[in-house]
Amino acid sequence: MDGRESAYSLVSEPSPWWLRGLAIIMALLVIMMALGALSGILTPMLIDRYLPDDWEEIEPYPEDGTEEDIANWTEDKKFWDELVDYMDGMMGVLEFSALYSGLLVILGLFCIPVLWKGDRELGIKLVGAWIGINLLGGVVMMWMVSKVGFYPQLDFGPEAGGTEIPEAINTLSAIASGAQIVICNGILLAILVLVASKSKPETSFDIPSGFRPSEPPQS
Repeated sequence: MDGRESAYSLVSEPSPWWLRGLAIIMALLVIMMALGALSGILTPMLIDRYLPDDWEEIEPYPEDGTEEDIANWTEDKKFWDELVDYMDGMMGVLEFSALYSGLLVILGLFCIPVLWKGDRELGIKLVGAWIGINLLGGVVMMWMVSKVGFYPQLDFGPEAGGTEIPEAINTLSAIASGAQIVICNGILLAILVLVASKSKPETSFDIPSGFRPSEPPQS
């Protein structure tokens, strides 16, 4: 051991439950992300299997109907086609959600045992990377959803305000999603900083015996 290492001595050993507590938090987050990944995989499969492609599969065309019946059927078909187009656009969002959630699950599974065993340096770095990926993935997914729309851009007609309601919902949803990303990742980062601070061993600088400071040169 060289002189620099011997100059420091351990004052107190931090509680291992700071890192273990962070491991428990990561385990809960991994469960949430695993459910998100599973939803992102199963939802497109279920929609593709059970959602009809054409409105006539739900409501046959009223060949012998009145003009009003045909007009109502045409309006319903237009609404259905817009909804199907919206769902098709959301499939890419769900696929990306499953991909990035799965990546966070894998990284989180590395974090948990490292933190539980008390490897502070590696554990803090892994959790920091997890938060970074979560933030980046959330921003990208929000951008993808904004391109498709948080809510279908449906026209409810002049009596119901036309497209004002969908536009208002999309605007509020974008603001809420952005705030959620910032707040959630801000909280996780604050927890990481707290754990990093509390889990750091306290040390003191010891002056070796026999050490004498050099005298300043005399003029």
